[in-house]
Amino acid sequence: MSSPKMIQYFPTEIFFILSALLVTNVYAANILALVVTPSPSHHIWNRALTLELAHRGHHVTVVTPDPEKQKYPNYTEIIIEGMYEEVIENYDYTAMSKESILQNYASIFQWGTDGCEKGLQSKGAKQLLELVGKQSFDLIIVEAVVDECFHAFVPLFGSPPVIAITAYSLPPWAAEMTGSPNTPSYINVGNLPYPQHLTFIQRTINFIVHSFVKAYRRLIHLPKQHEIAQKYLGKNIPPIEDIEKNISIILSNIHYSYDYTRPLTPSLIPIGGMHVKPAKQLPKELQEYLDDAPEGVILFSLGSNVRSDKLDGGKRKILLEALAQLKQKVLWKWESDSLPDQPKNVKIAKWLPQNDILGHPNTRLFITHGGLLSTQEAMYHGVPVVGIPFLADQFINLQRNVVRGVAEKLDISNITPNEVLSTLTKVLYDPSYKERMKVLSNQFRDRPDTPLNTAVWWTEYVIRNKGADHLRSAALELSWYQYFLLDVITVLSVGFLILFMIIVKLLKLLKRICLTSWKETNKQKRN
Repeated sequence: MSSPKMIQYFPTEIFFILSALLVTNVYAANILALVVTPSPSHHIWNRALTLELAHRGHHVTVVTPDPEKQKYPNYTEIIIEGMYEEVIENYDYTAMSKESILQNYASIFQWGTDGCEKGLQSKGAKQLLELVGKQSFDLIIVEAVVDECFHAFVPLFGSPPVIAITAYSLPPWAAEMTGSPNTPSYINVGNLPYPQHLTFIQRTINFIVHSFVKAYRRLIHLPKQHEIAQKYLGKNIPPIEDIEKNISIILSNIHYSYDYTRPLTPSLIPIGGMHVKPAKQLPKELQEYLDDAPEGVILFSLGSNVRSDKLDGGKRKILLEALAQLKQKVLWKWESDSLPDQPKNVKIAKWLPQNDILGHPNTRLFITHGGLLSTQEAMYHGVPVVGIPFLADQFINLQRNVVRGVAEKLDISNITPNEVLSTLTKVLYDPSYKERMKVLSNQFRDRPDTPLNTAVWWTEYVIRNKGADHLRSAALELSWYQYFLLDVITVLSVGFLILFMIIVKLLKLLKRICLTSWKETNKQKRN
């Protein structure tokens, strides 16, 4: 026979379970995610959110060039084929590493435009277009990167609430979408490898680049994206800028532990490292390889866009000559079947579970391109870094960590065997790099909730409230001259000028009166 305590406890347990189920059903939403940036690493980050939303009972339709290998309940994918091939065949990321900052931004915008047009030509885009008028969505997720032609699907589906996400840190245009201050006097344009406190020259260059990016996007990039959208989706598509005005919030891959301090409006939510998880058990062969490494292991990966096997032969030989002189084992993500002149201490693989390897206690160093997701994984697991940046935000990601004393940086266009060896040796054997990275790791992890839970909460907040117009900054309604108070300054300046002129006139008049009076007084005295 059950005790009174059991009788009281059991119904309470059932009550909470049923309550949780009811809440899930009430807030289960139909969500469309337009995440088409042709970069595999971005989809690791995006997928963390879309899969979690599906796990929590929402019905998620994901439009992506990067299909998930597994099938999940409530999770449907529409595959945009051909986008990866378009950018891989036409863009040389090694060559892009030699471009100026302005050329690099122009290349990134063109990269997005080429991929976007290829995407709208795809069977997947046609499949999505067939859903218009047949299916409705409670929320649409878009990316605040460079694939804005897909934003044109928002009005086609009746303009439900929209949130934007960006794995690419916080691009300057994304900050401006929320009305967050983006002042170039102290806020770096994303790709400039400058410190937080800028010199006069750095502020000047930052202002020029900021102005270029803003003008290029508004006058060239967005009109191109709009033209592509009208070409494939119809002439009635409104301007992309008008569609972006309906974005409720932006979930951005930033966090104060490694990003420079800057003010954010309430509609810009920092969820840096949303994709990072505790390390899992490695496959048997890799587990044994890392376990049997008394001197430690170096992980070498240039990310998902830059292929190591496409490196210039001379650069490859320089890297191998340096690696061969180390006592440590080296795990190199190498996309071909063989590595010419492969040293005995170097093991290659076409794919590696990067996060899980970084979490192994024998991983001593991470040689990386400096992509934000890789940088965050290294921070989370406390692994020092040697970076070889190629494009986009990789330069600033590495520069921040160099300033913090947890990384060193190599220039791929000017490396020598001695420089590579001395840099690797310095980070491996100077304990301060590891110690400072542990401090940074603690700061990165120290949050009131996980970034993924934060992202889901805000996503559901927008669904529950059918948008978030109350979070919208009044700055978004101002013209540029109102935002910078030029109208106020002009009126006050003119007012002060008029007042000054009146005072001058009055003083002249007073002087004339005084002189006249003085002359008359003197005249009377003489008479």
